[in-house]
Amino acid sequence: MKMKKKVLSLLLTLCLVMTFVPMAAFAEDAQNISVWDGSTAAAFAGGTGTAEDPYQIANGAELAYLASSVNSGETYTGKNFVLTANIDLNGLPWTPIANSFSDALLGGSNYRIFAGNFDGNGYTISKVSIGSETTPFESDVFGLFGATEGKISNLNLDTVSIHGVAKITSGYVIGPAGGLVGYSAGSIENCHVTGLTMDMNAQDGGIAGAYWIGGLVGALDGTQLINECSVSGSITENTGKGSIGGLIGELGKAAKITYSRSDVMVNVKADPRGGADVGGFIGKGNGKTDAETVIRNCYATGNVTGAYTGGFAGGLWGLNIKNCYASGNVSQAAAAMASFVGTDASDQDYYGSITNCFATGSVTGSSPFQYAFAEQSSATKRSEITNCYFAEENSGIKKQYESATEKPQDEMKNEAFAALLNKGDDSNGWSFVNGQVLCGAEPADYSAVEAAMEAIPTDLTVYTDESVAALNTAVDGVVRGKAFVSQANVNAMAQVIEDAIAALQYKGADYTKVDEAIAKANALNKDNYKDFSGVEAAVKAVVRDKSITEQSEVDAMAKAIEDAI
Repeated sequence: MKMKKKVLSLLLTLCLVMTFVPMAAFAEDAQNISVWDGSTAAAFAGGTGTAEDPYQIANGAELAYLASSVNSGETYTGKNFVLTANIDLNGLPWTPIANSFSDALLGGSNYRIFAGNFDGNGYTISKVSIGSETTPFESDVFGLFGATEGKISNLNLDTVSIHGVAKITSGYVIGPAGGLVGYSAGSIENCHVTGLTMDMNAQDGGIAGAYWIGGLVGALDGTQLINECSVSGSITENTGKGSIGGLIGELGKAAKITYSRSDVMVNVKADPRGGADVGGFIGKGNGKTDAETVIRNCYATGNVTGAYTGGFAGGLWGLNIKNCYASGNVSQAAAAMASFVGTDASDQDYYGSITNCFATGSVTGSSPFQYAFAEQSSATKRSEITNCYFAEENSGIKKQYESATEKPQDEMKNEAFAALLNKGDDSNGWSFVNGQVLCGAEPADYSAVEAAMEAIPTDLTVYTDESVAALNTAVDGVVRGKAFVSQANVNAMAQVIEDAIAALQYKGADYTKVDEAIAKANALNKDNYKDFSGVEAAVKAVVRDKSITEQSEVDAMAKAIEDAI
């Protein structure tokens, strides 16, 4: 079965956990909102599920129908879905779409997965509530979607609350959890979670086998991609176990994350026995050394606490991190902590690399192992760290073998520093814009798009249907939520709207009264009149092809003929 093959890279955790976890150690129309009443529809709003005619979901009841169908065994493999309105789930209890997962990891077949493609179309699903403080949701997977195998794109979530307890199965804590998806074996693009509150626990006992927690997704399986996504909010984990990150818990072998960002405060119980890997962006990697396991041009800004803790990543474990930065503070870690990556793999087959990165956050607390930038605790060659920098405030804890360089904060805020990070290669993506060093994951500037939207005439009824349709197509072509790396594309969206406005064509004026007056004049026998020249002159004075804005002139022509008659 396809699913069983795809989970192999993450299944590695279950095999290695005893060996390697140290036991000591936005749609345009904001008013277009459907408020869910808790009901379940009997069908989707429309569509046949093809790429050309996707299933349409217009309200919470239809979204609940998707959840009910998938949780009853339907996978929708290869089918396509599109959101057609903003949906307010009203804080009512939500059961993840694909609500059972552990059997997939353990080689069984009794699990649920959504294998379709879901396009949010720029709309927002808000007030997602899974469990509560008084009655947490007990499950082996958490998120709007539990487990997915297709692509999710262009979807916004706002005000997401998850209070969960991960179950123990066969001695392992299993509970991938994400605001959007718990476990994903498909790509995620241009998806954003805001207002996240996640509070996770695990049942007593058990080893953290698949306990992956992230603001966007708990775990992304091998060869998949996250691109231009973001999360803001907070994550709390109360057992000190698992892999927990602001955006993602674990990344599978040969999977990639690009141009994404996390502004999430991550607070994990500082317990060295639990051995949690905690990072502002990612908990840790989960694959043997592979050059294709890459996090590139991303950043994290949230403060972090945990066991093995870093401002960007808790543990490296096969990750290759390039052109990224972290600005959050790291404190009170139970085992090891650093401003960028808290710990490295303990096996040479799981080393990674860090290249062209920097961290500005502070490192404070009484952790037994503290590093200025990332763990390099001995002369033994481990993961390679190249052209990386940390704030000079942390120079007092820099270890002898750390290769990263200290910098004053002010020197990490200028054009020269961006050039230093690019290291002679602008394709690395560092730039200096409006007084800021940017990696490309920062939000794109949509001010040109907004200005173009404001310039759209308020009354479009005076223009031809064809030119208005072209303008609507230009407006519909705006994709919100893009990162700064796509700024040129965003500017192009604005230009397309401006061009469509310039190309608006007025409807022609209504010549009905003129034609009636001319017909009336033509019906007369001019020989019956002493002087018919006034009528002839008025008819001859008619000018055709006037636009609707010149209707008064056309009406005046009709009146002139009538007066002459």
